[in-house]
Amino acid sequence: MEANLYIDKIELAPYLTAEECRAAGAGSCREFVLALKEGKVRPEDCPALSPAKRYALSLALRAKEILPPVPSLELPRPLPLELYEINEPDAASPVLVTGNSEYTLTVLTGLLALTVSPLYLLLADCRGDTADMAMIYRSFTPQRLDQSLTAHKLAQRVSHRRLIIPGVLAPMREELAGYLSGWEIVPGPICAAELPLFLGEKWQPPAGG
Repeated sequence: MEANLYIDKIELAPYLTAEECRAAGAGSCREFVLALKEGKVRPEDCPALSPAKRYALSLALRAKEILPPVPSLELPRPLPLELYEINEPDAASPVLVTGNSEYTLTVLTGLLALTVSPLYLLLADCRGDTADMAMIYRSFTPQRLDQSLTAHKLAQRVSHRRLIIPGVLAPMREELAGYLSGWEIVPGPICAAELPLFLGEKWQPPAGG
């Protein structure tokens, strides 16, 4: 069985303005989103959208194609607690946080291959559980995230204090923020394919993308 990648949880409307929807010929953003999902209009046909937003919308609409399938987790598949530097990040680059599941990394690296934007991806110890299972089993903890932050000296690497966690871990935001003094904890989307929309102009397409 394949793992649930929560494609049905992708939201498009929060990233669209009324002006963009009207410019696409829709009476409302709800109407525009429906037309996009039904294939009646394509993001590239909407000149009011920025190139980054058109690209991000196209990725979200093709989530089943772009996200690599992974099997449903039967046993944890832990990985070393690495800090991955995507596209030569600098001190201002966003920091994505997730657990150290092999399957989670497979999905995320498949998606991150579709941008030229600089990003950090930090793995925290959750015994190899996927993010949703880490929430259920409470294997993703403030202490373990702090250990990864400290081990990789992230506070010295970045000029901001903003950590983007998987949306399924949103109920832990206050607990994480309370333990990690000085760090802002921002829940991202539940489905990885929504991440380009969430990051906005910080997610840039490759040349010709």
